[in-house]
Amino acid sequence: MYRSTARRAGRLATASLLAVAAVGLTASISNAATAPAAPAAHQTAAAHGVSGTWHGTLKYLAPGKLTVAPKSGTEQGFYVGPHTKVLGAAAICASNGNVTVDKHGYGTSKCTEAQLMKAAKMNSVEVRVTVKDGVATTVAEHYHP
Repeated sequence: MYRSTARRAGRLATASLLAVAAVGLTASISNAATAPAAPAAHQTAAAHGVSGTWHGTLKYLAPGKLTVAPKSGTEQGFYVGPHTKVLGAAAICASNGNVTVDKHGYGTSKCTEAQLMKAAKMNSVEVRVTVKDGVATTVAEHYHP
């Protein structure tokens, strides 16, 4: 009986360690401009809840999780939430098939999360992403003909 209980406790401890490691890996994508250089043990805590604005290529990571990869610098991961505003110009979505942009070349057509996820899988859409506490508040496509 003692061996069975000890074996279960060992398995539970191993499973707990694996779960903690998986969570740490998921949250470890960080941006050097936002999070100060820190030892590896502290990078996960510094990356969780990151805020800022990044410009780069939109990439798909997992359902509800995307990244933006600047031309130079660290790729930044972020979540898409129910209040994330997605604005397309042409590639993410367009209004009645027309390109819609503001004076800076960023999309103005309201898009769905499904359209955003599909565009992210193309790995070619340039965006400006504003993130607060790890969740995107706005993802705006940068149009370049």
